[in-house]
Amino acid sequence: MATSRKIALLFAAENINAIIGWVALLFVARKMGASALGEFGYALSLVGGFTFLAFFGFRMAHVKRVSEGLDLGKCIGTFLSVRLVLISFMLMVFASCYWFWTVYLDKQIYDIQTPGLLLTIVLYYIVFLALGVMTATFSGLEQSARVAIPNVIGTSLRSFLIIATAFLAIEHKDDPSWGVIRLAGSYLVGIIVISLLSLWYFRDYPISKPDKATFNSYKSYALPVAAASIFVIFRQHFDKIFIGIFWTETQVGLYFGVQRIAIFIGILALAVEEMLLPAISKLHASRKNKELHHLVHDAERYIGMLIVPVVAMTIVWSREIIEVFISREFLPASTILQLLALAALVRVTNRPWSIALRGSNRPDLTSIVSILTGFLSIILMLALVPRSIPHLGLNDLPGMGGEGAALAILISDIFLGISLRILCYLHLNLLPRPIFLLQLSVAIIVGLLMWQIQSNIPVDRWYELFLFSAFGGFLFLFVLAVLGGFTSKDFRFYWNALNPKEMTTYIGEELKRN
Repeated sequence: MATSRKIALLFAAENINAIIGWVALLFVARKMGASALGEFGYALSLVGGFTFLAFFGFRMAHVKRVSEGLDLGKCIGTFLSVRLVLISFMLMVFASCYWFWTVYLDKQIYDIQTPGLLLTIVLYYIVFLALGVMTATFSGLEQSARVAIPNVIGTSLRSFLIIATAFLAIEHKDDPSWGVIRLAGSYLVGIIVISLLSLWYFRDYPISKPDKATFNSYKSYALPVAAASIFVIFRQHFDKIFIGIFWTETQVGLYFGVQRIAIFIGILALAVEEMLLPAISKLHASRKNKELHHLVHDAERYIGMLIVPVVAMTIVWSREIIEVFISREFLPASTILQLLALAALVRVTNRPWSIALRGSNRPDLTSIVSILTGFLSIILMLALVPRSIPHLGLNDLPGMGGEGAALAILISDIFLGISLRILCYLHLNLLPRPIFLLQLSVAIIVGLLMWQIQSNIPVDRWYELFLFSAFGGFLFLFVLAVLGGFTSKDFRFYWNALNPKEMTTYIGEELKRN
């Protein structure tokens, strides 16, 4: 129950962050438009694409070694030293690439006119990566409150600044870059606040001089997953980069806008990973294989109960969601939202299986399939996104733009999911259970019913959308209960995990604990 409550806390906090962020997005989309949002999103992804140079699997190694009980001071000192070296390396590579492109070749970076925008985003990622030393330590110690509380406060401040920027940008219509740079500044201020709050909770943690033995322990786990971590980070960004290269900033903005909505679904993946990896690592270290299998199955089952109906309602009401929660300008991206919602579902349900392998000291297997998935994503995007690639002699390509990028992500995530489950069976004797297929079947039935309702009843208010979606969710659980897929035991599980009184007590105890 402790693990479920910690996952629930992170999930709730990230949802709060997503809601606050969505409110900010709403004002940006309506006051500044898709073009400005696209320029910001492209710049954010362009710099973010270099952050893989600061990971190389060491964050996952830190979470695992801390959860296994290695000397905390040496662990923190080792990870801090490695992260600072990798951040410096990332900055040198980015600066070299920027100089080569803008000075040596005398070219612009897409339509980004102001170096200040890229500099602000670079500073944002530096602070973000440094913050990772603290958040990874909290995760390894299963201290979810120390991750969640600073994030909520910092995100709230960031969103307030973004909303203020959206209103003030109207007065600077003659200078489009004015608002975009200040959007980046809002992100920077938000991450600084999160870091300062996290540093307060981190103040009493020991930091010892790294030693060779601890570093070798980290390296033995990190290097096998280094390539995978590179592809995971890069894959988070190159969809926007591809769209930006082959299409326009408006297309990037449309994609970036609906992707913010799909993030709601993918949030659970973050919460699951942060808390499930330490739990599985402990079970594997104790050779409790049966309990490990139960934990993976329960994680997938409970994830499905939450996410499957949400995805179904997102697909059915995609146009209404965009019109109500963003603006009509983004309606051409409704299919993109549907595809990204499906991809998020696949990604979240894949996570317990990936963590099962990593927590069982087989990160090499996840690396192999992640690399293959990354290559598949790149190939599919090259095939689906552009209309042509003259330099490669490729003409008359599908030219699907954002829809092609979303479809490429969905297909590659399905490939990853199948591969992970096969590997879990071969190496852990861990087989999937049919409950997820039952959840999908019920969701399809309920989704078709809601589609009929959507075709006959107009929905143009947020509360109408909420009521219809809630009705669909309750209908999903009712049918699932009739078929035996949702029991009173499951209800008690969710209630105990989300009980406000118990959650408040847990947060207070954790924040007071040294």
